[in-house]
Amino acid sequence: MSEAHGNVPAMNDIATAPHDDVDEVLALALLEPGARAAVGELVAPAEELLAGFAATLVARPQTQRTYRRACARFVRWLGPLAGPEDLTAQNLARYHEHLVAGDRSSATVKKDRAALNSFVRWLAEHEYLPARQAREALAVRLPRARRQTRDTPKALSSEQYQRLIREAKARIADDPLAGARDLAIILVLGDAGLRCEELAELDRRDFLPARTGARLRALDIRHGKGDCQRRVKLSTDATRAIVRWDRERARALGDPTADDPLFITLGRRRHDGTYTHVGGRCHQEVLADILKRLGAAAELPPELRHPHALRHTCATELLRAGANVSDVRTFLGHASVKTTSVYLASGEDRQEHVVTLRERGRPTLNEDREAVSPGRF
Repeated sequence: MSEAHGNVPAMNDIATAPHDDVDEVLALALLEPGARAAVGELVAPAEELLAGFAATLVARPQTQRTYRRACARFVRWLGPLAGPEDLTAQNLARYHEHLVAGDRSSATVKKDRAALNSFVRWLAEHEYLPARQAREALAVRLPRARRQTRDTPKALSSEQYQRLIREAKARIADDPLAGARDLAIILVLGDAGLRCEELAELDRRDFLPARTGARLRALDIRHGKGDCQRRVKLSTDATRAIVRWDRERARALGDPTADDPLFITLGRRRHDGTYTHVGGRCHQEVLADILKRLGAAAELPPELRHPHALRHTCATELLRAGANVSDVRTFLGHASVKTTSVYLASGEDRQEHVVTLRERGRPTLNEDREAVSPGRF
């Protein structure tokens, strides 16, 4: 289809449009400075509209950002002059087809749809959209994604993971405080499999002592996804790294309280040894910067230089160690075992390995013949 409905630009033009920053995308929908929005415009003014919607979300900052970006992409696809009359069931269906045609995965399409559904409901509640139009838009069914099988999550190999840990340890010699923090973060993400926001929300009191008769310490995850709570056992290496970081932190910054964040931002190190941004929680942007820097030093592929790759690494390491799917699901805090099952994807190499293991100890065909009396053939 070469033309879009109403003010919607052609899909070929959209496909080649640059991926602007969210603020730049929103700016596309703004009118001339000082001008008033035309009556009925969906994005009038877009900045206040999308910001107002995002502010109503009872969700974590990362979820708010995800929803806002998804809605901004849809606004950009509709075009800078789109009005409420363009937010129709037909255009919503066409937008989803556009995502599928771009080889987006089912998970991505569903995530964008969830954000848009919330946006449509919010617009209807605030009378930006007629109720009937909103109902029709919400009733649109998602198209089937072309990619029928979900890709196996990208995880570090054991050798890559050890290389990353060595790079984190090496930094301690140059910067004991930041180096100790980064090593502890790497091991908590990789050995305990935490999500970025779960790590950011940890307080020092969530680093629990070992129970009576137990060897391992644990982290109390009080702010998991969907407000779910769980406790995650820590490896000995992760425990030692956290203790070392806490000791270096107290030495450099003074004794923290139990309610202080377990991991804090430091910013850049000045020439006098102080830091530019001390005390904030280590949200995704900080963690992404740490993994990008250390991942490059460890010569990891670019697609593995992000925090979530360590969560995938934790899952695959657990399965290699003999954990069952139920164990991994509990460890990672998955709401459904279907989410955990993506780590069980089996390729040809894995199948060959499994068949080889199964055949070990079995007699060969010739051995079977030798063991049977000739008269039986």
